[in-house]
Amino acid sequence: MADAEMIAAMQRIDLLNATLTEAIANYDEALDTCWILVCAAMVFFMHAGFTMLETGCVQLKNTQNILCKNCLVVVIATICWYAFGYGLAYGAPNSDSGSFAGTDRFFGSGFIDEQNAGVNRWRDWFFQWAFCATCATIVSGAMAERTGLIGFAIYVAAMTTFVYPVVVHWTWGGGWLADRETPYSDFAGSGIVHMCGGVGALVGAAVVGPRAGRFDANVDQEKFVPHNVPIVVLGTFILFFGWFGFNPGSSLAMKTTADAYSASMVAMNTTVGGAMGGLVTYVLAFVLTKKHSVGALCNGILAGLVGITAGCGSVEPGEAFVIGGIGGLFYLAGSMLTQAV
Repeated sequence: MADAEMIAAMQRIDLLNATLTEAIANYDEALDTCWILVCAAMVFFMHAGFTMLETGCVQLKNTQNILCKNCLVVVIATICWYAFGYGLAYGAPNSDSGSFAGTDRFFGSGFIDEQNAGVNRWRDWFFQWAFCATCATIVSGAMAERTGLIGFAIYVAAMTTFVYPVVVHWTWGGGWLADRETPYSDFAGSGIVHMCGGVGALVGAAVVGPRAGRFDANVDQEKFVPHNVPIVVLGTFILFFGWFGFNPGSSLAMKTTADAYSASMVAMNTTVGGAMGGLVTYVLAFVLTKKHSVGALCNGILAGLVGITAGCGSVEPGEAFVIGGIGGLFYLAGSMLTQAV
């Protein structure tokens, strides 16, 4: 009788352990999903920041063009990412080693099967879509006031269908750069998102050239001064806010104490890097020009944020302080060099 009771008790304990394990897994999935969806929404809100920043910087007559472009970026990037981008980025590799691009998961195919196997592919698609759209919108400001809507739409479609997804596959997607003995490391995308978008923007700007009359001594350059500085500052603050989804969200988890510590450190590093980039740029611009430049301050903040994005998960705040300042220096030097040549 005692043996039977002992066996029954052990069975109940095993059942309780299984129930507890299942409950923990459910809670873990819910916590991670809530964290990632909220952070992805914050990254998406960065489009409002880009829109305000670019709108304030252009001439008043071109504001509707900029607004339309930023809306187009979102809708085009979404469809391209859904159709081909995500599959090229995170689909099955095209070779056992040194993969160039993914080969499946186009149009969301296989997501339900993966869900049945316990993989939340929907969540991953949404978070990575926000990054893809952000990469594409970087191009908009670089070619502002001198690019037609149709040409811009084609450029964005190419960026989000092929260029950015392939870069992602090489790195985060397990491709050839991630498959090396010393794999490529980029916590939140300084090189993958911002440099990819920045190079695309640089190429686009080189092709279309400067705005008509820009850098022409016979044209009043005051016409190119930002027409709405408050909107520029508002856009900068929105982007700074969105970065707290961009960087801490790249921890991709929020169910353990270690996850909480990691995301908190990333948030602190992000804050320090952005602040230092803005301060260095503002002070140096004042020393060189004897003028207080709100534009330099705003762009310095963004440069510091971009600079710290790659290493924010693996450096301490003191190092983030230095990285952000270097980012601000690079922005100011690049801006002055562009005007000089």
